[in-house]
Amino acid sequence: MAKIQIQLAGQDDLEAMVSLDHTVSSSYSYKLNFARDGFAWTYGLERVRLPRSINLPYPRDEQSLLKSWEEASGVYVGKILDELVAYATFCSESYPRTLRVTNLVVAHDIRRKGVGTSMLTACEVWALNHALKRVLLELPARNDPAISLACKNGYELCGHLDQFFPSGEMTLFFEKHVG
Repeated sequence: MAKIQIQLAGQDDLEAMVSLDHTVSSSYSYKLNFARDGFAWTYGLERVRLPRSINLPYPRDEQSLLKSWEEASGVYVGKILDELVAYATFCSESYPRTLRVTNLVVAHDIRRKGVGTSMLTACEVWALNHALKRVLLELPARNDPAISLACKNGYELCGHLDQFFPSGEMTLFFEKHVG
């Protein structure tokens, strides 16, 4: 496979970004388990194998995607031989000293080949260059491949929020301290 070139997105990249297949196949999901003892609450995250693999739509519809691109602090695209194969959008205004990666999409035929890691690394470098201290990922709870990517790259679970995405899906937040 040729080397990926990562650069800031241009206006001419938007059509290719929209046309990428944003779906993901997953055989696992994550379930929150809660326990309460008086005034003490504990919860844990359990990886659960699904009865069959499912194809998940992207948790943001096209309108939400376009809005997130407009509001982003930056958008990186990954290209191989001048073909757009991945993109990542990020925002630095949401939380103090934090870069929030709001979208990370990789073309189906090159997943599990290091492209997602390269895109995350580019976001981490951007955060460091802008004196930010951590990178925060927001991932759908049913997107096991993305959660595995986050864990493989040193991200730690730091929270969750029900009905976070426009689709109503729960998100899991993962963070990595970079500065």
